Parts: sequence; structure tokens; C-alpha cells
Amino acid sequence: MKIILAALLLSTFVSPAYAIRAVVIKKDRVLLDLEGESVQIGEKLGARDADGKARALLEIKQVKNNKAVAAVVKGAMTQDYSLEKLSRAAKASQTASRAPRSQSAWGLTGGYAMNTMSVKPANASSVSLSGSSFNFSGFYQMQLDGNISARILGGYESLQASGTSSSASCTGSTNCSVEIGYLGVEALVRYSFIKTKTLEFNAAAGLGFLFAMNKSSNVLDTSKISTNQTIVVSVGLDYHLSRNNFVPIQLDYAMFPDNNTSSAKQMILRAGYGFNF
Repeated sequence: MKIILAALLLSTFVSPAYAIRAVVIKKDRVLLDLEGESVQIGEKLGARDADGKARALLEIKQVKNNKAVAAVVKGAMTQDYSLEKLSRAAKASQTASRAPRSQSAWGLTGGYAMNTMSVKPANASSVSLSGSSFNFSGFYQMQLDGNISARILGGYESLQASGTSSSASCTGSTNCSVEIGYLGVEALVRYSFIKTKTLEFNAAAGLGFLFAMNKSSNVLDTSKISTNQTIVVSVGLDYHLSRNNFVPIQLDYAMFPDNNTSSAKQMILRAGYGFNF
């Protein structure tokens, strides 16, 4: 150990090379100068002689200040052997570098909703309405167990739709419309069924709670519109840009419970930016 520590101090004054190299070898331990390379504890290195023949397999045990201590797992090691990271280990290192530093996250999303409604005006046949609207939400995400997590979204949700009635049943007009702005909260339980170093695919289900803030309609009695609930199923993916940042993409199918006067459904595509903490 004293020899390794002495070599560690001495090697800080040596001019840099261009590959990982062995500085000191003592029994089955090798002190390495990383020369700026990034390695992880547990990563494997291959040692080759001047002819390119594999001679030893090393495993990183300690990493500190551009130096590392490795154990000789197979074969025998000498200082003139060249060292290289094995492809499997390199892939594992890249995966680790993209893995979130925390399973908790928060972020912002914008959404585009495609809306359909069926409305029954008094003493008239039902009217089919359709339209599109925009949403904006913040979200908080937390890990529950293994591949199961929860995502809670809160923000501005909207429902806009219009259509034509065969009779003047929409306050004396054949043109019917609904425009409602909500303060909305959506809670989803998600299951991640595919994970790679950059992508995480998930399916989810949950509930939405909507509180009407502004409302306008010539086919619905707006005095009776105050709150709504939705049943939500969802599919999505998180694209990890780094250990700290990711892009969430989410497609929701939200169903408003039927009542005596109306029913509605929304397809909402959301995308945004998230931060692990």
C-alpha cells in the first residue's frame, strides 16, 4: 500500500499520456493513471501485449483524482501491456451516466387536446360537437416501487367544441358551442415496461379533477358547471437527456362521465421538460 501511495504522488508530476496506463503493480492490484478517461467502480478493463493478444482482465475497485486501483481478475499483468475499456463495461458506464440521480422529478408540460362531445338540449335531439384546445401544467413525479411511479399534474385545462344542430336548439341558433377553462389536477399511477439508457416507456391510469374557472356555451346550462371528474388512461415515454434532465411525452385519453345532458372525451398530447432532484 505504501508503494501504491508513493506512486500515486509521483505520478501527479508525470507528463500526461493518451490512454489508461499501469503505474504500479503489486500482486493482484494495479494502480492506474486514467489520463482523463472516465471509469466506474466495477467496470472491466482488458490488457493486451504488444502483439494485441489478450493477457489479463482487470476490475476497477477504487477511483479518485484521475487515478484508480484495479484488481487482476484473470491472467497476469505487466506495465508494458496496453489497457482498454471493454465494450460491455463502456455501455454499462454510459447507461449509468444517463441514469437519473434521483427517481423524484418535477417539470412543465404543454398539451394539445382533441375534444368530442355529445349534448342533449332540452326537447331536441342530441348534437355532436368537436374541437381542439390547449393545456399547460406543472408536474411532480415520485417512485413508488420498482417500475411503478406516480405522476401528478396541475394547471390550466380547457375544453372547446362546436357543431351544427339540425334545429335551432342552441339558444335559438343552429350553431352550438362549448368553451370551458378549468383549474385541473391529474393523478396517474405509471408502470414502466421498457427501459433503456435514454428511453423509458410507460403505461398509466388515474383520475382527473377539474374546477371550472370560465365557461361559455349556448347549448349547456353553464350555471350547473362547477366541477368535473375524468377517468384517464395514458401511454408515454421519458427521453433522458442526462442524469438530471429529461423530456416527458404523454398521450392521455380522458373520459368525462356521462350525465343526462352531455358526455365528452379528450385525447391530450403532452410534452415538456423535466428535472430529477
